[in-house]
Amino acid sequence: MKYLSPFFVFLLLACLFSSCSTQSWKDLFKDENSEERNKELMESFGAEEEVFEKFSENKSEKAEKPEKQARAQKKSDKREPVPKKAEKDLGEEQGVKVGQKKVVVKLTPKKKETPKPKPKPKPKPKLKKSSIKELPEDYPAKFKAINKKAQKVWDVYTPKFYVGENIFMDINYMGVSTGKIVLNTQENTTIGATPVYHAHARVKTSDYYRYLYELDDNIDSYVSKGSLLPVKFSLIQRESGQDIDDLQLFDLDKLKTYSFYQRVSDDKVKKKKEEKFTPKYFADPLYVLWFLRGLPMDEGKSFEIPIMNRGKVIVLKTRNEGLETIETEIGKKRAYRVSATTTYTGETLKSGEMTFWFSADERRIFLKFNAKIKIGSISGEIDKYEP
Repeated sequence: MKYLSPFFVFLLLACLFSSCSTQSWKDLFKDENSEERNKELMESFGAEEEVFEKFSENKSEKAEKPEKQARAQKKSDKREPVPKKAEKDLGEEQGVKVGQKKVVVKLTPKKKETPKPKPKPKPKPKLKKSSIKELPEDYPAKFKAINKKAQKVWDVYTPKFYVGENIFMDINYMGVSTGKIVLNTQENTTIGATPVYHAHARVKTSDYYRYLYELDDNIDSYVSKGSLLPVKFSLIQRESGQDIDDLQLFDLDKLKTYSFYQRVSDDKVKKKKEEKFTPKYFADPLYVLWFLRGLPMDEGKSFEIPIMNRGKVIVLKTRNEGLETIETEIGKKRAYRVSATTTYTGETLKSGEMTFWFSADERRIFLKFNAKIKIGSISGEIDKYEP
């Protein structure tokens, strides 16, 4: 079974188009070691060593964290010795008489506790300007127009990454419950020398549905904390009849994307490697969902978001439809409703009509979605939320 949609706007939706389902949330948290799979894929294409270094995850920062916490705890355990209490009835300020002798007792004045300063609100990360002063001669003219519009969108964007957050969603296809998906924000890490946010999604079929179709997907997006642009996107897809490895690397200084794609099916192997230009501002198929959460939700506002996928640009056009109250498994929620359509190579796709609902609070939790496709529609609603 192949995707019902020819575009790859949302990896989340693309997975759903495969009509997957899952038996329990617990199955969605296995570590499939995406980093090792990515390295194997790059090696099979003969990628250069500098590519490994620039786009490999550096976990040294994570490893040092427990040690820093231990040192901080040890330091806090060192307390100043408590001075012995002076004898009762001290009498004179500087001493008391014990028998015929005068014993001088030095009193240490009690230190005044200074009030702790109130924590300042975290400043919005400043966008790191591109180091490119002049665009290459062969840079696509259509990207220049995209850049002007997209810069205004990134200027008003505030990242909404909450480490440890898990969003569980039940999926329905044409009114029938077909699957579950989990979206989570993992620990911040480093890709090469670039500090990044790490978004992850997992989809997996259940035993009940496997006799029809089996799917197991791991999707990862790494987003630069400085530029708020994707650095690396990875899809490891295991499904009935085929295995797909899709790795996309984004060189933000050179405005280039390097994609490595491998599909294995029926003892056949299809491999493709591409190098293409990128716009200055873009999202990847998974990051775009986190990106929507961080945009202003004023009624009537509209945005155009370029999405880069395997060397091609998809433009997601959104419009804020205002507030409404919806019923969810986590309670009744006030929510922002956002409608969206997609364009691909200049043409609007019939399957590109979508609606999203986000909680009307600071976190902008992804609560619900609906997408019209060529055959019916797909919808999803939040089942559980872990902050």
